[in-house]
Amino acid sequence: MKQHPLAKEILFTDKQIEQRTKEVAKEVKAYYEKTSDSENTLLVIGLLKGCVPFYQTFCMNYEADLEMDFMVISSYLGGTKSNGEPKINLDVNSSVKDRDILIVEDIIESGITLDYVRKYLLNKGANSVKILTMLDKPTERKVDIQPDWVCYSIEKHFVIGYGLDYQEKLRNLPYVAICDTEKLASWKW
Repeated sequence: MKQHPLAKEILFTDKQIEQRTKEVAKEVKAYYEKTSDSENTLLVIGLLKGCVPFYQTFCMNYEADLEMDFMVISSYLGGTKSNGEPKINLDVNSSVKDRDILIVEDIIESGITLDYVRKYLLNKGANSVKILTMLDKPTERKVDIQPDWVCYSIEKHFVIGYGLDYQEKLRNLPYVAICDTEKLASWKW
């Protein structure tokens, strides 16, 4: 796929993301081999919709047993910034009690949504809740939360592609790019 006109600069290609995700999957596996009971299969929860490409890449490269589940948490409402009020639209179907949970996220900015979800899962009885993110914007943090594993830290840019969207569009770009926000004002879909 050629570069989309709204992609101002490609930060990471799909091949770069896949390679880095393979490395991180090994780190995650090594961690859980040391800390988790062998009967406590890792529950990997993806936060829809943005996580899908990264979640799939991670799960396909995680070389140990895992269970997959999803949650839908709304906090963006189609804009370029979080409105800061997370709401669970779809809860996990799996029991989380006494489970080791890995949340897989596309990007952490304010951290408000992840802090909310982490506390929610711990309150439901999870043994542990760790966080893996494809992208981290530590300068945007509004709460004290740190991911346990990060593929890439980025500066304060609005990014699109590889699951990241603008008004539900551009998630299918096979790369992460800085969005040309100046073009958005007059962009015709």
